[in-house]
Amino acid sequence: MVLEKKNFIIDYDENISYIPEVVDFLEKKMSGFMNYFELNSPKTKEKVIVFNSIEKYKKHLEKYTEYRDYMCADTYDGNINLLSLEEAHKTHEHANMTLDELKSTILHEFVHICQKNCQVEKYNKTVSWFWEALATNLGNPEKFSRITIEATNKEINNFNTLPNNYPTAFTIGNYLLGNYSHEDILNYVKYPSKLLVDSEKILNDAREWSHIQRIK
Repeated sequence: MVLEKKNFIIDYDENISYIPEVVDFLEKKMSGFMNYFELNSPKTKEKVIVFNSIEKYKKHLEKYTEYRDYMCADTYDGNINLLSLEEAHKTHEHANMTLDELKSTILHEFVHICQKNCQVEKYNKTVSWFWEALATNLGNPEKFSRITIEATNKEINNFNTLPNNYPTAFTIGNYLLGNYSHEDILNYVKYPSKLLVDSEKILNDAREWSHIQRIK
């Protein structure tokens, strides 16, 4: 079943009873994210696809990456793709996911969509820790806790193999949002080459900051 709203389209199995609540939530929240990224309106209506089959979701992911148990949502094809609550409960990582967590997961992915739409400079290299730093802090911060960063910059840049990668990104995002201006952060989104120039300093300072926070 397909439902079209002002800023998004949602494609879902009509047997999923909680979709109206998800739709109401998204209608209230999405405009705030677009304002943050200075997007007057989406370039196109964003599409949210709710997979009510984990096997179909795995098949979708095959085109982009190897499936791992923690995966329940993505934006690889430009849409917001996610498992239904019932299918997420079949995974180990998301066995206890609540409806509120599912809704905030969609917001996490919507932050990524806004990042893509905000980006001006076309750049092949994606700085994963930066993308996840913003998405975890703006989209679903209630899921994460700040940690003391011990990983090296090289390890952080190899984000997919980094233990505690999302808590690390969340902590870096805490540091960025508290110490950099909104304009600075948007410039890093718009122009990834600027971020790459400053990334070593950001990571070094965020690591030091995380240790200071532990002492306090």
